[in-house]
Amino acid sequence: MVEAIRNVVILGGGSAGWMTASYLSKAFGDQLNITLIEADTIPKIGVGEATIPNLQRVFFDFLGVPEEEWMRECNASFKAGIKFVNWRKPPEEDNKDYFYHLFGQVQNCDNVPLTHYWLHRRYNENNNEPMEYACYHQAPLLDEKLSPRMMDGTQVMSHAWHFDAHLVAKYLRKLAVGWGVNHIVDELVHVELAHDGSIASLNTRKGDRYEADLFVDCSGFRGLLINQALGERFIDMSNQLFCDSAVAASVPHDDERYGIEPYTSAIAMKHGWTWKIPMLGRFGSGYVYSSKFVSQDEATEEFIKLWDLDPNKVQLNQIRFRTGRNRRAWVKNCVAIGLSSCFLEPLESTGLYFIYAAIYQLVKHFPDKSFDPILIDRFNEEIEGMFDDCRDFIQTHYFTTTRNDTEFWRANKHDLQLSDSLKHKLETYKVGLIVCPPLTTNESSYYSNFETEFRNFWTNSNYYCMFAGMNWLPDKSLPKLDYRLDAIDKSRDMFASLKKRTAELKTKLPPTYEYLKMLHGSSGRKEELAIDYRLRS
Repeated sequence: MVEAIRNVVILGGGSAGWMTASYLSKAFGDQLNITLIEADTIPKIGVGEATIPNLQRVFFDFLGVPEEEWMRECNASFKAGIKFVNWRKPPEEDNKDYFYHLFGQVQNCDNVPLTHYWLHRRYNENNNEPMEYACYHQAPLLDEKLSPRMMDGTQVMSHAWHFDAHLVAKYLRKLAVGWGVNHIVDELVHVELAHDGSIASLNTRKGDRYEADLFVDCSGFRGLLINQALGERFIDMSNQLFCDSAVAASVPHDDERYGIEPYTSAIAMKHGWTWKIPMLGRFGSGYVYSSKFVSQDEATEEFIKLWDLDPNKVQLNQIRFRTGRNRRAWVKNCVAIGLSSCFLEPLESTGLYFIYAAIYQLVKHFPDKSFDPILIDRFNEEIEGMFDDCRDFIQTHYFTTTRNDTEFWRANKHDLQLSDSLKHKLETYKVGLIVCPPLTTNESSYYSNFETEFRNFWTNSNYYCMFAGMNWLPDKSLPKLDYRLDAIDKSRDMFASLKKRTAELKTKLPPTYEYLKMLHGSSGRKEELAIDYRLRS
């Protein structure tokens, strides 16, 4: 007789723990008894978290939480793309060196992405307009810090979000506990193993013992269950991405004077890069660097100089991290989610994605007490593929650079170890072909909403944004376009239409600051702020 899993213990709170608790609670209701154990921790510095656009559709929509509701609770702002600054040249050579990685699929013209017509124009008509300004309508709007939404909430740009991760955890904790999750504030001191090597129980400092059928390790880089108790090997990938450290801080900002940028900035530094995540009243920032090329003190000094910070007045958070993943994310009756499973530097904001992707796959492959190895193997294959695909994409940000002003940038250009799958993509791209096209309608129907969302995210548009932004272009344009003069004429109309759309939106969209003031204002002031903006416009 099949015995269903009834008791689940999650070790660790934070984003990973409370996202897992709330999602499992929503998925299984009172069929599961869920307990979350977390230590009583010191409040974290709000250095900002950024996401990718499918967070709402595949996580919060599943929970039944509207975007506006959780945004208000988490000091959230908008992210309509990533602005890469000085990735091609150091600031002393060009202080206006930047390009955007924008969200949303680029339009097709006769079943060929518009990016290929852009390249054809560049090679055949000497048209040097940047790709993101030619193939999207968003870039000029971001330059003016305009909101992705109209004042009435109508969305006109694909966007993700910026917010305080600890506020998200706090909000989800409130939801999960309200749905029946048992919250324990205590500290793990010992893991009891069963005779078959699985986890039998967790023993805590207060003297309590917690048994469960399934354990979820959300204990962060320490991997208290998956690595320390079960001994699962972590696959280090520091030869594929060199950064291993960060210094971070929260920086005050005069929104009324300077406005709020609706995008993440990734600013290339001497030995890595710095994130800037704008929110109301401040921005979170952190310098991600490689300790192989610079000391902590030198990196901290460079970071402080960037923002003109007073080290005696700002709280700095020094971070060391491991790049890579566990050989298996699920071992026996333990599933690792979050930093205990895998980690990539946050250059494309994959941190939270890795969490809710793993939770989704756990629910999809949820076992009974027999723990069928086929379910476990399939889960592990999904996590491995997800991580490795993202790692490949992050690498494209580095080896395509033309910077050679420091040893760090020279090493990234020449010494990174690339996967066979990435090498294949590069070979395809260099002869002008589509790198990884979006799923067709038939393919999309095979996958769930979540899997379609992600498989369509890391597609041709995203690679083209990076490659074109770095001026790392194919040797030639797509050959078949030379035989399709009618399609080329049609593409000209599409390029013109995008320009027209941009001009229209410039007259209608509010500044991001104005929209966020309305969103985060008291409910009684929302209508007042909207009227105030319309009058001043």
